[in-house]
Amino acid sequence: LRLWVNPHLGDLQRLDYLRLTTGVRYGLTENWQMSVASDLYFSHGRGEVRSFEKYGAANLQLGTKVNLGQPWFSGWDIGTGFDLSFPLGHPPAELTDGLCHFMPYLTLSHRLAAHPDWRIFCGLRLDVISVTDVVGEFGDDDFRASSTGITGGWVIDRKNWHYTFEASYDTTRLLGSPAKDYVAIRPGIIWEIPSRRNPQTKGHWSVGIALKNSYGPGGVGLGASVRLRYNRDLKKPERRPAVPPGR
Repeated sequence: LRLWVNPHLGDLQRLDYLRLTTGVRYGLTENWQMSVASDLYFSHGRGEVRSFEKYGAANLQLGTKVNLGQPWFSGWDIGTGFDLSFPLGHPPAELTDGLCHFMPYLTLSHRLAAHPDWRIFCGLRLDVISVTDVVGEFGDDDFRASSTGITGGWVIDRKNWHYTFEASYDTTRLLGSPAKDYVAIRPGIIWEIPSRRNPQTKGHWSVGIALKNSYGPGGVGLGASVRLRYNRDLKKPERRPAVPPGR
């Protein structure tokens, strides 16, 4: 049982509201998990809306994932699942696109035998949308039709540091119209801030920085992002038996 909270600090400059993506993940078995999350929000007062004048939940995100092990290729772990996301009520238009998204996916990952701190991965996904009566806003590169996508990259783990590289391609050519394509490259780095207490009994913070170079319907885009995340395992740690004196 795991809880995570991800504040979108960039909203303080771009939006009238601050989003807190909050979720709970529960492992039904060692290989099957369920998750529930939502973009909670409140007006932060730096824009045109007064502090905490408006607040709520912008959407609901449901998901499930199954670890299939290595049924196809030796050394390649395979997972599959889906995410379902839809708006709740009528949140501010700047916080939603007003669409319902059903997103099944398949992922493959492999840890290199010669370099065990390297893991390469790739994934295939669909994004099947349906229209709701909720009013939303779209960015220049947002698709308004169902799409398919593929992602590949690697992760390098060095104790509390994780170096990532990801390249992705999404298109509406197979499922929707008009035909649009989106390509992005994202190198990044994540630092898990060490905890003074036992990490099994205490949550921990992580900070991530990523660069992004993209090309889509809105043209070429260059940017950077910083992510602050709090992660906590809600399962109570197992009590260790007391050691008798003198041993």
